[in-house]
Amino acid sequence: MVFSGRKVSAVARLSASVSVTRALMFSACMALLCGSVYADDVDPEIKVLSNRADLISGGNALVEIIWGGAAHSKVARIELNGVDVKPAFAIRPDGRYMGLLTGLNDGDNLLTVRVGGAGRQIIITNHPIGGPVFSGGDQLAPWICARTSVTPVTVTAPRDSTLSGTANTRASGLSSDPFDEQCNTATDFLYYYRPADRTTCTLGITGANPCFVQYDPANRPADEQIADFTNDRGDTVKSLIRIERGTINRSLYSIITYYDPAQPSAPWAPQKGWNGKVFWSMGASTSANRFQSAAAPSFNANALSRGFMVVTSTHTQHSQNNNELLAAETIMMVRERIIETYGEIRYTMAQGGSGGSMMQTTPASVMPGLLNGLITTISYPDAVSTWIETKDCGLLNNYYNTAQGSPLSAAKRAAINGHLTSGYCTTWVNSFLGQFLPTNTNNCGFGFPASIVYDPTLRPNGVRCDTDGGPQEPQWGTFVDVDGNTKTKLPYDNVGVQYGLKALQEGAISPEEFVSLNEGVGNFSNDRVWSGGSTSNPTIPALRGLAQTDVLPTIYKSGILADGKQLGKVAIIDVRAHSNNPDIHMPWRSWSTRDRLVRANGHHGNQVIRVHFGSAGGATDLAFDTMDRWLAAVESDTSGAPLEQKIVDNKPADYGDACFNSATGPDVGFESPECLIKNTRSPHIVAGGPQAENIFKCQLKPLNFSDPDYNGAIFDAGQQARLMGVFPNGVCDWTLAGVGQTDAEPTTFRNGPGGEPLGNAPVSSKIP
Repeated sequence: MVFSGRKVSAVARLSASVSVTRALMFSACMALLCGSVYADDVDPEIKVLSNRADLISGGNALVEIIWGGAAHSKVARIELNGVDVKPAFAIRPDGRYMGLLTGLNDGDNLLTVRVGGAGRQIIITNHPIGGPVFSGGDQLAPWICARTSVTPVTVTAPRDSTLSGTANTRASGLSSDPFDEQCNTATDFLYYYRPADRTTCTLGITGANPCFVQYDPANRPADEQIADFTNDRGDTVKSLIRIERGTINRSLYSIITYYDPAQPSAPWAPQKGWNGKVFWSMGASTSANRFQSAAAPSFNANALSRGFMVVTSTHTQHSQNNNELLAAETIMMVRERIIETYGEIRYTMAQGGSGGSMMQTTPASVMPGLLNGLITTISYPDAVSTWIETKDCGLLNNYYNTAQGSPLSAAKRAAINGHLTSGYCTTWVNSFLGQFLPTNTNNCGFGFPASIVYDPTLRPNGVRCDTDGGPQEPQWGTFVDVDGNTKTKLPYDNVGVQYGLKALQEGAISPEEFVSLNEGVGNFSNDRVWSGGSTSNPTIPALRGLAQTDVLPTIYKSGILADGKQLGKVAIIDVRAHSNNPDIHMPWRSWSTRDRLVRANGHHGNQVIRVHFGSAGGATDLAFDTMDRWLAAVESDTSGAPLEQKIVDNKPADYGDACFNSATGPDVGFESPECLIKNTRSPHIVAGGPQAENIFKCQLKPLNFSDPDYNGAIFDAGQQARLMGVFPNGVCDWTLAGVGQTDAEPTTFRNGPGGEPLGNAPVSSKIP
């Protein structure tokens, strides 16, 4: 062989031959997708963007493939369960290689990306759009699906099919009825525009002069007829919104976003009117409701004026759902729907008061990352611990109505209760104690058939309409009580609780009053029967209440009791207004959340508390603006610090804890003597419990009458014997963790009550 006029050695000829062969093989590889020659360079990463790969719902998943080494998308094979899905993928406008997978099977689906024989794979686990995903295999029953119009339906008790009755459904507000038992319906899309000449109007779509007027997308108004809208990114579009309404996880949801049907839209190319942020509106109150109800669109002026997408769901309205774990699951599923339809979310803010605050803190604890910023008003950390005070107030008020308790003055009762006046407990009792009565039909929703509701004698297998346990049954489980009836496990326990202990320490009550109180306070059974007998003929001593102890770890580990460690991963602004008049929204709840943060993280740098005497005025508007700035700063933080630290580092310096004694007055100093809003206590805190109010069942220590807890109070021999009868096994040692108390971690109830750790999110792995 001659090359450039020179002889070539045999070694050189062999080397040249091998080079040519390799080149031919490479060309063939490109054409035939064999890829084996450069398989070592193939290491694509598969990322499921719309949710964790094991928590997908509804049959769709947005996926990104990140290529490494010499691999190229042109020569890859992409298969879902062995079927070619490569046409779903492409290089998108931002340069990312993405695709929307559809038609996923319920259960596990294998997605593989190969170049030749090498590549990566990931299992995508899909769940029905009607749920559940992690809230449990057995959903709450009965559950009455809404219809387009109010419709009579037959309702049956799950534990006794002979118990049935008729109920009228709620009106869904949708254009079609459910097509299955999970309330699934077709999704409605409604389109509205703001007329160019409508400069003065009422934000919304109803009323005499609404800002938005409905139109048919097939007959979109001309551009000159439509007002312009500029979002907080500076993008100017036509002022057109789309309202999406449908059913996810057996709840009705609503999404409002700026959307032009004449413009292209894809999850990898969101429309410019949406700023990429989500605002979730949470509802107040609480109920054990068994009816699916309509979700009215929430027109939040702060959010829409900036270009936020505004979302609500009936499962995040506490008046419709008292199971915040179910709310967290619903938030997750609706977020997935948003990402797969409209695009990736930059961050999610939420706002709500009272029960609407619980709908923020608990989901943030159950599944960190669903919510990024919480704006809570007249807040509570969660529902499950709130009922500790409610039940205590019921017990104490019963005692105060007995011959032994009635002589206690209003001031002494307030000292025992931990409140400014004794009227606060009365408001709890009047407002919510009836919610714990499983025989109260209205707890299941007005119009629920009384003929299938639990009665311990007549209908022991009827539906239990109690707010404190019934909705949580799929997670907490059941037990057979001493009366032979099956009931939801409850965590409430007051064995060893020394009611009025701090009132005794402070001299507000006498040793005899302390002894008599603890003899007579008693407990409530799972049927809300008082162990004290009757106020006219009380049982002395009244038995204390034992929790079903195996439910305690479930409540802690699942985050149903809002966990301080998990709450450290969100920014929190707590706006609290109070008039110092008796109501259920006592200010100490803000300090309760703070105590949990400090105990778990050593600080409360991610929480701001702003207290206002009387009205909070425009405080929530300022909170919205501040939270938006706060989260934007966290989003822009490119440091390697953990999320928790980024939240603390980027808290706006001009917005901190404050107290305002009037709507227009200056900040007089948070917790200063001049601040009219004071941190108070609950009956359990007066009994020695933590400000965190996060211990359901205390660990015990021996009853010792020389204990410094009594601050020198002297009990005579008879009083000592009576207290030993009340506390035969000892009294609470509040220096120890509660029984079953553990740190929260994401938990799944797919295998039933009790739950198990969800574990780390799946990641792609090399194909074996």
